[in-house]
Amino acid sequence: MIRLPKIDLRYWILMVLATTIGEIVGNLISRNLGLGYSTGSIFLILSYLLSLVIVAIRNIQSKLIYWYLIILGNIAGTNCADFITIEPLKLGTIFGSLLVMGILTLTLIVWKLTSKNLSIDSGLSKTTFYLYWLAIITSSTFGTTSGDFLSNDTSLGAGGGTILLAGLLFIIVVLTNYTKVSKEICYWLALVIIHPIGATTGNYISKPAGLNFGNIWTSVALVLMFILIFISDKINKKQNL
Repeated sequence: MIRLPKIDLRYWILMVLATTIGEIVGNLISRNLGLGYSTGSIFLILSYLLSLVIVAIRNIQSKLIYWYLIILGNIAGTNCADFITIEPLKLGTIFGSLLVMGILTLTLIVWKLTSKNLSIDSGLSKTTFYLYWLAIITSSTFGTTSGDFLSNDTSLGAGGGTILLAGLLFIIVVLTNYTKVSKEICYWLALVIIHPIGATTGNYISKPAGLNFGNIWTSVALVLMFILIFISDKINKKQNL
């Protein structure tokens, strides 16, 4: 049984940073490094799958490895989204988003049918382990397709899209804390919303339509911010000993 990190405010802050890092670094790999969407997607998916197999076989229990998989899944998801919407499949952001959302929904249905326990608090079994990480990379792919749709194909743009998604996320927070809606349902709804937030935020920071910091400097800044927040918890624990 592999347990997830504690689902608290710090977890969600790191998740937003991880999804934004995934958007920027994914674009950096496919565009700035010139690997292209096909080669980049294949390389990243294989790296993701290999990492999952190693973690499952060795039953690794590590927050660092968990966040490594989250970030790698988000980077791979960004490339997969571009593979689906831009080149070579060219489905566009609307049909691409619908396709990926269908895959994510099917993944969660299979999880429900094959496991009596959908609770993320109790940890991941051998079956739900792979379904969980399939859902992560799929929701990441959906985040990029839908985030690009809001940023590029609507009048909202990256900034307006981020505000809209933040409002939806606030509604999910209210549902989680003040209603009897299943926490597992709220968890996945939050992930589905947070992933496009990462995409729209990344687009706003890095692209000319926003702050235009570029993929390289934005990646460096976000990674450093993620590391500082991640190690701050360890520093606090040592000080409290």
